[in-house]
Amino acid sequence: MLRIEDLQVKIGDREVLKHIDLEIREGETHILFGPNGSGKTTLLMTIMGYPQYTVTAGKIFFKGEDITYMPIYERARLGIGMSFQRPPTIHGLKTRQMVRICAKKEVDVENLAAKVNFEEFLERDINAGFSGGEIKRSELLQLMAQEADLLLFDAMLNRTGPKSRCVRRGPGWGSSSPIRGSFWIT
Repeated sequence: MLRIEDLQVKIGDREVLKHIDLEIREGETHILFGPNGSGKTTLLMTIMGYPQYTVTAGKIFFKGEDITYMPIYERARLGIGMSFQRPPTIHGLKTRQMVRICAKKEVDVENLAAKVNFEEFLERDINAGFSGGEIKRSELLQLMAQEADLLLFDAMLNRTGPKSRCVRRGPGWGSSSPIRGSFWIT
């Protein structure tokens, strides 16, 4: 599903990733542990396509397609979803609206929110006054609506984990198919 070959990445003039190889096959979950500043978040942001992370060598493939220089929105449309280490607060955008924006099709927002015990937050601005755990549940709700094939989780294991019912398809996702892949860093 995801294959990275000899990836090298710079931020500005500083090389931050050197010769990274990784393969996540369909149905697999990978967890990467490492010290602060070792490039874990940089790797996820590069997979997602953030432009400040410049690929200087190597390739990123998703579902067999070269996505190395593809913009973020195209990667999301292909089925890559991400939960951030520090997601922003967005004043003026209600959680309900964000869930609908994330959805590929019409979605029952209340039903999805109930699956992560988040119904009471739907009319609040995204992440405004949310606790750390509430922010992570908000992100899970958005990922559920997106129905991404590959889930990228940045520093989420302290609040949930890969076996959490909230990050598995089936009853928690509203789909009978399993998550096709996930990559967790901590």
